[in-house]
Amino acid sequence: MATQLNPPFDASISLGDLGIAESLSKCIEPKLEELKGKRIVFSRDDKKMIPIDGWGVRSDLNPTTVTTIRPIKENALVAAIDSSSVKLAETEEGGLYGTKCGIATAYAGRALMHFKIGPVLFYLSESSIQDSELEERLARLTLLDDDFAKRLIRVRAERAVQKELASHLTNSIIIVDGSLKASAFEDRERSIGKIAESCVLRKNTMIGISKGTKFKVLERAAYPLTKVPGPAYIEVDMIIKSLIRNTVGSNSMIKLEKNSPVLRSDIVGDRSESLGMLLGNDPVAGGYPETLRLAHYISIFTSTEMTCLRSHVLNSYDVTELAADDIRRTLLGSISI
Repeated sequence: MATQLNPPFDASISLGDLGIAESLSKCIEPKLEELKGKRIVFSRDDKKMIPIDGWGVRSDLNPTTVTTIRPIKENALVAAIDSSSVKLAETEEGGLYGTKCGIATAYAGRALMHFKIGPVLFYLSESSIQDSELEERLARLTLLDDDFAKRLIRVRAERAVQKELASHLTNSIIIVDGSLKASAFEDRERSIGKIAESCVLRKNTMIGISKGTKFKVLERAAYPLTKVPGPAYIEVDMIIKSLIRNTVGSNSMIKLEKNSPVLRSDIVGDRSESLGMLLGNDPVAGGYPETLRLAHYISIFTSTEMTCLRSHVLNSYDVTELAADDIRRTLLGSISI
């Protein structure tokens, strides 16, 4: 007798019968009717996009004063620092990471010289994390999460370089990629606060420049900068201090050239003098300091460096390379979307 296999459910079932679409629409109120008439900027590959002419002025924001930045032709050394970190390999007990730092300098409006530090390798395991003075929970997360580990290495490497520059230079301008904010990954002896103190003692200026901000209120507050013809800044200390703790220095939104993007800047030193000295000593292209741009490119890992590092590890540390596969590629296939 033939055996008929019957499915345990009705094969004609539909999503409508399950109520999935209705449930999904109610997990968060869509509120799509509020989208009508809005000005919009579409995202591209999760990159931060900003409207060229700004979002406009909101009536609920306090009036802001735009201050013109006038270049100060007083010669001073500018030193910009940037870094990157990558994961190179992993073992049963830890991970192998690499970091590179770039330093670019300028003087009297001209590029001077640049330095590449690294690549430097770090093996993070339970013993090395215990010696890092991290809070216990953060230390465990760093061992479990590659992004935390890379962040730890990058912050510590940048702070080490910044600390040495701040302690040895005098009457100079130190530019940092990003905001001047304390990090949970910092070494207490090389914290951003200690670096700022060294800058003050040796009469250095430290400027942190961020290419973008997650706070739309800052973009709206900076709208008047899009209407001024030249370099200028707006003070946003009250906004920043109300949103973020552990920041160092004064907070501004700045524009360094005509028709250039608006950037966030944190400054240790006199605001107008620091920005004026920066414009007088560092070439600015496209509204961004040339030293910081060069430091960024110096610090990026190339494919050749990655290959050389793998060979160095295999030849120098008596390791055994295991065959491995990309689990995502194995499960999902190789079709690119």
